[in-house]
Amino acid sequence: MISLLCSNYNSEEWIDGYLKYLNSQFLYEFEVIFVDANSTDTSLQTIKNFQLRKGIQKKVIECKDRVGIYEAWNMAIKESRYDYVMNYNTDDKLFPAALSNLAAYLKTYPDIDVFYSNCFITDDKDHNNIINFYNWWDANQMSNLMQGCCCGPFPLLKKQSVVDAGLFDPSFTISGDYEMWCRMNAKGYKFKKIDEPVGAYYHNPAGMSTANNPERHAEHVRQDTLIRDTYRRFV
Repeated sequence: MISLLCSNYNSEEWIDGYLKYLNSQFLYEFEVIFVDANSTDTSLQTIKNFQLRKGIQKKVIECKDRVGIYEAWNMAIKESRYDYVMNYNTDDKLFPAALSNLAAYLKTYPDIDVFYSNCFITDDKDHNNIINFYNWWDANQMSNLMQGCCCGPFPLLKKQSVVDAGLFDPSFTISGDYEMWCRMNAKGYKFKKIDEPVGAYYHNPAGMSTANNPERHAEHVRQDTLIRDTYRRFV
């Protein structure tokens, strides 16, 4: 019932571990859709050559131009076969029981549109050193969303709800997920927080939202401020 969405661009440093984490999932059947944003390293070939275990369907979309992460997610959502979708970045880690636990939640709470979980934070690309723990706020309260993006790195989304909400807005190159959660909250969609962590988030020093880059940080602040100004009236 779950389609994983993976935007890939020059991820050769992480992709071997990522593919192994996929194969270690207890959930027998799911699909993963890779959207390669015109990579120039070996990561795309590694993805194409890697043999995923039986039960995991793989689809690879190759872009001729560099596309942003939210545009890539939208492309993958449109190609997904299942009722629920989840973005899963190449430098993060899902624990083996992650998808099976999430599948149990979506069966138990069929009225929920967005499931999100607490998660560990690591500063180690191999995920061996845990430095922090994200305990998210209740995203059903717009006042909480005004404090920041609080649905974590592994949100599980009801596909039709995301489509009906208008898909991700690629004009927000850094904060498109934050804008989506605010938009879905404003439209009355339902969120459910899962207390137990399903994975670990790598605080990537070169990441889109975490890089120590003054210009990128300023753009991140600009986008977040615009989103808050747009949705504050729904508090």
